[in-house]
Amino acid sequence: MTVAARERDISRAEKARKVFDLIKENSEESTQKVKQIYEEDLSILEECDDSGMTALDQVCFKGNEELVEFLLRKGANADNRRHNQGYTCLMFAAMSGSARMCRMLLDAGARAYATNNINKTASEIAAFIGKHECVSVISNHINIEEVEKIVHPKGDESDEKFPPEFVSFIHRLVGTHEIHPVKLVFNIIKAEYMMKYRKKFEWVVDRMFEKQLRSKESNEVMSMKLWILLFMLRELLKFTDEKLAEKPDLELEAVFKSYARHLLKMKPTDQVRPMEESLLRSAVAAFPYKHSLLAQTLGKAISKTPFGKPPPAFMFINQSLFGQRLVATATFCATCGGPAANLRCSKCKFPYCSQECQKFDWPIHKQCCATLATMREKEEKEVPTEALIQLSVGDEGEEKKIEEIKEEEAKDADEPQS
Repeated sequence: MTVAARERDISRAEKARKVFDLIKENSEESTQKVKQIYEEDLSILEECDDSGMTALDQVCFKGNEELVEFLLRKGANADNRRHNQGYTCLMFAAMSGSARMCRMLLDAGARAYATNNINKTASEIAAFIGKHECVSVISNHINIEEVEKIVHPKGDESDEKFPPEFVSFIHRLVGTHEIHPVKLVFNIIKAEYMMKYRKKFEWVVDRMFEKQLRSKESNEVMSMKLWILLFMLRELLKFTDEKLAEKPDLELEAVFKSYARHLLKMKPTDQVRPMEESLLRSAVAAFPYKHSLLAQTLGKAISKTPFGKPPPAFMFINQSLFGQRLVATATFCATCGGPAANLRCSKCKFPYCSQECQKFDWPIHKQCCATLATMREKEEKEVPTEALIQLSVGDEGEEKKIEEIKEEEAKDADEPQS
C-alpha cells in the first residue's frame, strides 16, 4: 500500500469515528453535522465501528428516523451483515420501537427473516420487548417487486404503463397494518391521482388478495387483510359513484370526506360507530373462502357480540390479524384507527393520533362527549373484554390472553428497576 493510500484510509477512519461520535449524541445539531459530512463525502457510508455497525445500524439503534431516511436516500446498505453478534439495522430499528423506520428499511431491502447469533429475527426481538406495532409492520411487509409484477406483468414491454407513484401507493396500501376505512379514505385523499386509474387500482388489489390463498404457501392472515382492504375500497368507490351521479360537479376530496363522516356518525346513545361497525362486519362475512379457519374463527367471534355493543369488529379484526398483544398494548385512534393515539379529549378521554383526526371528528364527537364520559366511568369499573379474551387467532407466540398480559405488565411495573 502506498503512503498516499494509507493516508486516505486513516483519513476515512477518522472521519467515520467522528460520524459515529455525532450519532451517539443524537441531537438536532449533531444530526445536521452528520448530514453535512455525508453531503461532502459518501466514501465512508459503509464504514463500520469495532463491533461491525455501520452508521445506518447506529442511527437505527438511536431511533433517529430523520437520519435513517437520509442515509437510505444516499444509498446506505439496509442489509449489513458484519455485526459481530449478527444484529441487523432492522433489528436495531425494532428495538427502538419505530414502526416507520422498520417500514423504510424493509422497503430498502432489509431481510425480515435474518437471524442474529441466538437465532432470533427482528420480529421476534420486537415481540419479546413489547414493540408490537413493529412486529405487525414486519409481518405484513410485501416487497414492491410483487406489486410491480402484477401492475406490469411484462415489465417494460407491458401493454399499459402506469406511473411509479401508482405502484408505490398500492405497495404502501397492501403492506399496511392499519386496517380502518377512515384511514383508507385519508390515504386516498392524499393520492387523488389513483382515481384516474381506479379500475386498475381495484384490479391489482384483487389480484394481490387472490394470490395469497392460491399460491403454494397460502397466507390466511394476509388474505383476510387484503380482502378487508378490497371490500372497503369497493364501498368507497360505490359511495363516490352515487354522489357524483347526483352532483357531477362535486370535488373528489369533498366526496371522500363526506364518506369518512358517514362512517364516523354516532348518536349519544351509541357505544360503537354503527356505520363503521356494519361495514367491517359485512367485510368479514363476505370473505369468499368460507373454508378458511381464520375466517370461521373471526366470524364466530364477531357474531357472538350483539351489534352496537363493544368490543367493536375493528378490535376483533386487529386481534386476529396482528395478535392479542397489539390490541392489549396499543391505543387506537377513534377516527382513523391508528395504533399510536397519544392525544385525548379532555372530557371523555376519547383517543386520537393527531389534532387533524380530533378536529375531523369534532362535529360528531361534541354531541356524544358527555355521554361517552359517563360510559367511560362505568367501563373503568367493568371493561367488556370477555369476547376478546376468548379469541386467539393471532401470530404464533402471541396467544396469551389479554388478562394475562395485563397481569404481566402490572408485575413488571411493580418490580424495582436496576
